Amino acid sequence: MTMHDDMLLLGTLGTAQHPMGPDAGEVELHAPTADLDGDGLLDTRTYATGGTLYVASDLDEDGFADHITAVEGEGGFESWQAHRGADGEVRWARTDRGSL
Repeated sequence: MTMHDDMLLLGTLGTAQHPMGPDAGEVELHAPTADLDGDGLLDTRTYATGGTLYVASDLDEDGFADHITAVEGEGGFESWQAHRGADGEVRWARTDRGSL
C-alpha cells in the first residue's frame, strides 16, 4: 500500500496517536520544501495536524519518505525509518522516541 504524504494529515493509518507504525507502507512525498542534507535538492516536508508535527524526508530521492519524525504538542516524539524487505514490502522501524 502506498500512502500519500497528505494522508499524514488525515491520520488514517497506524496507531490512535498518529499514522506511523511498522505497517504504514510507502509514504509518497510530494512537494518537499526543505533541503535537509544540504545537497541543493529539496528532500523534506513538514506537516502539522491535531497537535502533532511531522517531518518527512526522502533522502534517496526516489519520491518516497525514508524517515519520518512525529513530535506531539506535549513534547513526546518518535522517529521512524523505512526499510524494504526481501518481499518488496516497506516496513517502518522506530529508531528513536522520547520527550523534549
